[in-house]
Amino acid sequence: NPISLSSSLNWQKITCGEYNTFVIGINGTLWGTGNNTYGALGINSTELYTTALIQIGTSTNWKQVSGSGYFTLATKTDNTLWGWGQNNSYQMGNATCCNDRLSPGQIGTATDWKLAVACTSTPVGLALKLDGTLWGWGGNGSGLIGESNVSSRSVPTLLSPDTDWETLAVGAAHALALKTDGTLWAWGVGYNGQTGDNLTPLYFRSSPRQIGTDTWSYIACGF
Repeated sequence: NPISLSSSLNWQKITCGEYNTFVIGINGTLWGTGNNTYGALGINSTELYTTALIQIGTSTNWKQVSGSGYFTLATKTDNTLWGWGQNNSYQMGNATCCNDRLSPGQIGTATDWKLAVACTSTPVGLALKLDGTLWGWGGNGSGLIGESNVSSRSVPTLLSPDTDWETLAVGAAHALALKTDGTLWAWGVGYNGQTGDNLTPLYFRSSPRQIGTDTWSYIACGF
């Protein structure tokens, strides 16, 4: 049965990683609970987990957050990009490997990030900028950030020259995206048919492929 995580009435957004939960308050503060392996909660601690909501840093301008199994990405209302947690495959996007990050650290210096998402079980980060471009970084075991000869990308790298990407959703090792015209696109691992393109499931999709010709208003991914 549902139980209350907090008696406060000041929450505005909630999202789940694979093993943890993040909440953004109306005042822009960020909180987390659950698994903290590799610092995935960003609470500046090596404790493996917590069962109560703990504030993450002191900032009051968090915009959105996306948790994976062991690393987390987020953006602030000033459109900066942040990350914390496991960094064994350049997930932190700062050209360093492999020291984990226990608290939020800024990724680059750009101030035009719209949305960042962390794949559930693949060490890949994907993001959109305000100009509608698509970016990615981390390890490339699933084709999400390029062809098979690309082993990793150590910093956010432009993945598509298009400038009409609207929103993103990620699963374990596949991604969905909508463009501003409502068309649906997918790439990454398709071994369960999750890329929806009727191609052989064994193939990785190393770049976004349009799915059908319908237009869509919302996307979400399971594992």
